[in-house]
Amino acid sequence: MLAAVVAWLDRVGPLVFWTCAVALVALDTAAVATVIGTKSRELVNRWTGAVLGMNVALIGVGVGVPGVMYVAKVAVEAVAPSAATMPLAVAKDGSARER
Repeated sequence: MLAAVVAWLDRVGPLVFWTCAVALVALDTAAVATVIGTKSRELVNRWTGAVLGMNVALIGVGVGVPGVMYVAKVAVEAVAPSAATMPLAVAKDGSARER
Protein backbone atom coordinates (compact mmCIF):
# COMPACT_ATOMS: atom_id res chain seq x y z
CA MET A 1 0.00 0.00 0.00
CA LEU A 2 2.82 2.40 0.77
CA ALA A 3 4.21 1.84 -2.73
CA ALA A 4 0.88 3.03 -4.14
CA VAL A 5 1.05 6.16 -1.99
CA VAL A 6 4.59 6.91 -3.17
CA ALA A 7 3.54 6.39 -6.82
CA TRP A 8 0.58 8.76 -6.33
CA LEU A 9 2.82 11.39 -4.74
CA ASP A 10 5.24 11.03 -7.67
CA ARG A 11 2.39 11.69 -10.13
CA VAL A 12 0.61 14.55 -8.36
CA GLY A 13 3.60 16.86 -7.75
CA PRO A 14 4.69 17.27 -11.38
CA LEU A 15 1.07 17.40 -12.56
CA VAL A 16 0.32 20.35 -10.28
CA PHE A 17 3.55 22.09 -11.28
CA TRP A 18 2.94 21.83 -15.01
CA THR A 19 -0.75 22.73 -14.69
CA CYS A 20 0.17 25.89 -12.80
CA ALA A 21 2.94 26.71 -15.28
CA VAL A 22 0.56 26.42 -18.25
CA ALA A 23 -2.10 28.46 -16.45
CA LEU A 24 0.47 31.15 -15.61
CA VAL A 25 1.60 31.43 -19.22
CA ALA A 26 -2.00 31.49 -20.47
CA LEU A 27 -3.01 34.17 -17.95
CA ASP A 28 -0.07 36.43 -18.75
CA THR A 29 -0.46 35.92 -22.50
CA ALA A 30 -4.13 36.88 -22.30
CA ALA A 31 -3.30 39.93 -20.17
CA VAL A 32 -0.59 41.14 -22.54
CA ALA A 33 -2.77 40.53 -25.61
CA THR A 34 -5.63 42.47 -24.04
CA VAL A 35 -3.42 45.42 -23.13
CA ILE A 36 -1.83 45.51 -26.58
CA GLY A 37 -5.21 45.17 -28.27
CA THR A 38 -6.97 47.91 -26.30
CA LYS A 39 -3.98 50.19 -25.54
CA SER A 40 -5.91 51.33 -22.48
CA ARG A 41 -3.93 52.67 -19.54
CA GLU A 42 -7.09 52.50 -17.42
CA LEU A 43 -7.38 48.77 -18.09
CA VAL A 44 -3.78 48.26 -16.97
CA ASN A 45 -4.38 50.22 -13.75
CA ARG A 46 -7.60 48.34 -13.00
CA TRP A 47 -6.39 44.77 -13.64
CA THR A 48 -2.72 44.83 -12.56
CA GLY A 49 -3.51 43.88 -8.95
CA ALA A 50 -5.72 40.96 -9.92
CA VAL A 51 -3.27 39.61 -12.50
CA LEU A 52 -0.38 39.99 -10.05
CA GLY A 53 -2.37 38.22 -7.33
CA MET A 54 -3.16 35.30 -9.63
CA ASN A 55 0.51 35.11 -10.68
CA VAL A 56 1.61 34.91 -7.05
CA ALA A 57 -1.05 32.29 -6.27
CA LEU A 58 -0.12 30.13 -9.28
CA ILE A 59 3.59 30.34 -8.50
CA GLY A 60 2.95 29.55 -4.84
CA VAL A 61 0.79 26.52 -5.60
CA GLY A 62 3.04 25.40 -8.47
CA VAL A 63 6.11 25.38 -6.23
CA GLY A 64 4.52 24.64 -2.84
CA VAL A 65 2.45 21.58 -3.67
CA PRO A 66 5.30 19.65 -5.37
CA GLY A 67 7.55 20.57 -2.43
CA VAL A 68 5.04 19.23 0.07
CA MET A 69 4.54 16.11 -2.07
CA TYR A 70 8.30 15.51 -2.11
CA VAL A 71 8.57 15.85 1.67
CA ALA A 72 5.58 13.50 2.10
CA LYS A 73 7.15 10.98 -0.28
CA VAL A 74 10.43 11.05 1.64
CA ALA A 75 8.53 10.57 4.90
CA VAL A 76 6.57 7.61 3.50
CA GLU A 77 9.74 6.03 2.14
CA ALA A 78 11.41 6.50 5.52
CA VAL A 79 8.51 4.80 7.31
CA ALA A 80 7.97 2.05 4.72
CA PRO A 81 10.80 -0.27 5.83
CA SER A 82 9.58 -0.29 9.43
CA ALA A 83 5.99 -0.87 8.33
CA ALA A 84 7.04 -3.81 6.14
CA THR A 85 8.86 -5.55 8.98
CA MET A 86 6.31 -5.25 11.75
CA PRO A 87 7.09 -7.67 14.57
CA LEU A 88 4.75 -10.55 15.13
CA ALA A 89 3.08 -11.25 18.43
CA VAL A 90 2.91 -14.85 19.49
CA ALA A 91 -0.34 -15.86 21.17
CA LYS A 92 -0.47 -18.36 24.02
CA ASP A 93 -1.74 -21.03 21.64
CA GLY A 94 1.40 -20.65 19.49
CA SER A 95 -0.16 -18.79 16.54
CA ALA A 96 1.59 -15.66 15.24
CA ARG A 97 -0.22 -12.46 14.29
CA GLU A 98 0.79 -8.86 13.56
CA ARG A 99 0.66 -6.37 16.40
